[in-house]
Amino acid sequence: MRSLIIFFLFVFFSTSSFALDVESIVCGLGVKNRAVIKKSDEFKVGDKVYCMSVLKNVKNEKFIINRWISDEIKYDIKLNTKPSFRFRTWSYKTVYHKGVWKMEVLDDKGNLIKEKIFVVK
Repeated sequence: MRSLIIFFLFVFFSTSSFALDVESIVCGLGVKNRAVIKKSDEFKVGDKVYCMSVLKNVKNEKFIINRWISDEIKYDIKLNTKPSFRFRTWSYKTVYHKGVWKMEVLDDKGNLIKEKIFVVK
């Protein structure tokens, strides 16, 4: 019975508690000292939009993909990560047309972890 309990605890902690997790995605007009400046969910055509992802429980060196989506057009940016309880990384895209945009964070296998929607006016 004891070994069965230990097995279930191992499975629980190895699959859920320590899996890569995106705590937040914040967008703005820049990054300074590892923080987003001029945070917003609305931008103008021609703005350089930065989206920062705060990752939790990064166990190994791996990568994530920031996928910028507008009007069925996808732009992928591969970002390396390092082991950390809390890891911040970001990418940016100059937005050249109006509409609803989405920035997705995908794991190294292409699975969607989290997404952020913003508007370009």
